[in-house]
Amino acid sequence: MGLALPASVSFERLQAPFESASDALARFDERLRSSPVAEAFVLRAHFHDACAALWCAGEFVQLEDLVLHDAGTDVRTPTHELVRAHAVLLTRRRIADREPGWALTIEGLAGLRGVSRPQGILLEATAAGSGALEDEDAVEDELETVWRSSSGEFDEIDELLARTSRLAERIAPVQRKRDDSGLVYDEDWDEEGRLAEWRERLGDMTNLPPLMTAGAALDAREEIEPLQHSPWLGSLLVADLLRRRGKTLHHLSALQAGFRHAKYRRSRQSDLESRMIAFARAVELMAKADSKELDRLTLARELLLRKCKDRRTNSRLPRFVDLCLESPVVTVPFVAKELRMSQQAATTMIDELSSNLRELTGRRRYRAWAVI
Repeated sequence: MGLALPASVSFERLQAPFESASDALARFDERLRSSPVAEAFVLRAHFHDACAALWCAGEFVQLEDLVLHDAGTDVRTPTHELVRAHAVLLTRRRIADREPGWALTIEGLAGLRGVSRPQGILLEATAAGSGALEDEDAVEDELETVWRSSSGEFDEIDELLARTSRLAERIAPVQRKRDDSGLVYDEDWDEEGRLAEWRERLGDMTNLPPLMTAGAALDAREEIEPLQHSPWLGSLLVADLLRRRGKTLHHLSALQAGFRHAKYRRSRQSDLESRMIAFARAVELMAKADSKELDRLTLARELLLRKCKDRRTNSRLPRFVDLCLESPVVTVPFVAKELRMSQQAATTMIDELSSNLRELTGRRRYRAWAVI
């Protein structure tokens, strides 16, 4: 089907911005491959992109609140926006932990949307798949036996429950409860049909370069609007598309963070060519900002590790340094929980690195710090 873009689009005008953005993204991904703070950067990017996704939807979530909510150390009652941001965070992690392109498969989309597998779609006949039901029955029988004969062996029961849950999730995702009143969601919204249309368009873009494919796929998603219940999932699918096409081999791009800092705001009055160029510039801006953040974390790591010299071999200070790099913010309860120590010991450890940490809140209670 050719390049799957209208004839009115000038590829000469698209070439320069997309090549520049593609080079910037490729250079950053290669830097990330050998960086000592690569894991810390990836973990931080999940938080930043989740907050940016809510910001692009017109809602504000503080980064500090999201970090503490994820760690289970909230200082206030979670808001609806915070819960949504946490859902984005968990979804990003789930996609990043799977093989590239998993989110774009039928099974992946069904799992991410929290719906049952569409009818008419058959599982691949693998050895693991064919024995899944038998494994589930065996686990249930074993679980029932343990319940009848157990005298306080709760650890074994917990393990069996976890195994059963994993098998159930692999065999058939839980059906999401939908709003049927018509007050919140449109009853006539054909999500399956729209999603099939978007996937069909995606299949017509195989001849485009990876980054241009991502831009066209994201623009098509904005036009078709296939996901009524989780519209923020579209940018994550496009980020996974970049991984599948081999453009970002070592990270899941934080596209929403790039859109947040870009000057351009999408409008239906803008033509496709302008929207595509704006996408390329946002990606380039994101890649350059990520590169600067990688430099900052690398320098911060060197400064913090100097504090760890001549320490005992069982000192927890090096682990605390890793925690400061991996988490955008840290608090005393958060450090105490993650490192399994008292809050007094966590406070002492924070004081030892105070010259390289910045206090964010200016309060006496519920204080938070971040690496400089």
